[in-house]
Amino acid sequence: MKWNPVRLSPAEYVNEAGILRQLRQILSAKGYQKPLVLTDQRVIQATRKYLPAGFYEQERVLLFAGSCTDAEAQRITQSVKDEDVIIALGGGQLLDTAKIVAAQTKTALINIPTVPSNCAAITTKSMIYTEKAHELCGRKRHAEPVNLVLVDPLLLRHAPKQYLLSGIGDTLAKWYEIRRRLNVPAAQGAILEIARKAIEITRERTLAISDLDKLDEQTFSALLDTIFLVAASVDGFAAARGRSVAAHSFHNSYLKAVAHPVKTHGEIVAFGVLVQLAIEAEYTELAELLEFYQRIGLPTQLAELKLQPKTAVIHAIATEMVAPTNLRIQTVYPNLSEAKVFAAINSLGGARENAI
Repeated sequence: MKWNPVRLSPAEYVNEAGILRQLRQILSAKGYQKPLVLTDQRVIQATRKYLPAGFYEQERVLLFAGSCTDAEAQRITQSVKDEDVIIALGGGQLLDTAKIVAAQTKTALINIPTVPSNCAAITTKSMIYTEKAHELCGRKRHAEPVNLVLVDPLLLRHAPKQYLLSGIGDTLAKWYEIRRRLNVPAAQGAILEIARKAIEITRERTLAISDLDKLDEQTFSALLDTIFLVAASVDGFAAARGRSVAAHSFHNSYLKAVAHPVKTHGEIVAFGVLVQLAIEAEYTELAELLEFYQRIGLPTQLAELKLQPKTAVIHAIATEMVAPTNLRIQTVYPNLSEAKVFAAINSLGGARENAI
């Protein structure tokens, strides 16, 4: 069946300082009596003081192994007993895994992102990775929305800086990638107009940042809404037109070519935006982003991703990006050559002046 439904998730969303302290009252108000907590040891240590006293000691806790794989999702699914709600605390891969488990066990789900790195807490899809090479190998779309997402700025303010950079990079890419599918004559109607407005907000809110260390409470809270809720709404309203293009294709190809990535998902995607703009010869926008990236700390040169220009690894990335099976690229740039992608990536190999 070919269709493009609008997907609205989560059912409820709260962004409020100190909201995690109210978690027991929230569970009681929702009628949940047997929660299962999915998290990991690092998150337990980082979140303990933001949660009700004794929370982890009083609830059943399952520890996440670290990657969203089919095997890990199956392991956790088999561990679910008669719990009536899953409370997932962690980053994107943990939250993606929680969505799979909740769908398979038909259990309510409360997602609590502990780093502002992407919009995985919100969306109705999960990204699946391979066991050994950690390559993206599939996606699962879930029929039901996440029941509740709790965003606590007090917790997220203390997340490592690279995760906020990841969230900014992944969110900013929504504009540069998805405009290629939304800003065309065929993309008509009120629903796609909402999606267009959402990608405009992702660009406006992120490019307005001048110093990550000097964000006031209101600006930081609005940035969290942009990273989580606004960015995720693009996936919900744009449907097939919300699919990413070259920036995420660069990320996925990079993970296949590089065994041990040194940057977060969103930082690699952010560099992929530069690659996309170089492919499109959008040099004015490229110069604008290079200045913004340098100001806040996103990568601007190949060396920051442990890559060297004009190497076999760059060829491998370029070849993967233009593969006939790569619909992210083929549906927007059907005649894109490996040579053009290779040149675009290499143009980001040196000083800023070499890339513009």
